[in-house]
Amino acid sequence: MKITLEQIDELRSRVNVSYEEAKKALEKNDGDLIKSIIELEKKKGKKNNNKEGVTGFANKLLELKLLVKNKNGNTLVNLPLVIILLTFIMAFWIVIFGLLLAVATSCKIKIYRDKNSINVSGLKKNMQETVEKIKEKSEIIIDNEDDLDSNNDSNVNNDSDENEIIIE
Repeated sequence: MKITLEQIDELRSRVNVSYEEAKKALEKNDGDLIKSIIELEKKKGKKNNNKEGVTGFANKLLELKLLVKNKNGNTLVNLPLVIILLTFIMAFWIVIFGLLLAVATSCKIKIYRDKNSINVSGLKKNMQETVEKIKEKSEIIIDNEDDLDSNNDSNVNNDSDENEIIIE
């Protein structure tokens, strides 16, 4: 089956792929646009799941935690493993001493994955929302300040108010 430029353009506009990918998908599916769209969306979904990048890696690292409990079951340390590793790099003897002390006092040491830990994606989202709120509030404050300045300018010319104090 002959693939036309219109078919390729239509597929590209719907799925956002290159000409080459669109042509290959259409050829594979005998020019069927719907089958090609479904195939390319599945491929894109797999790529997006694999491309978590630095954020996904950071989330996985932050999920790992080190838990140290004493004989009675009281938690002594419950920190992300990343912090322990950074401390190990910067202060090697402190971490070694702490681990030896934990072993000597018969503490239970456990490394586990905490699914409710800090999420970098959530942090980024919260930071963006906070920045937007700050922008909105600052614009309101600036607008109100401009209104007050224009009102003060008109009041400066009116000398009849003796109770008014102007500081510049």
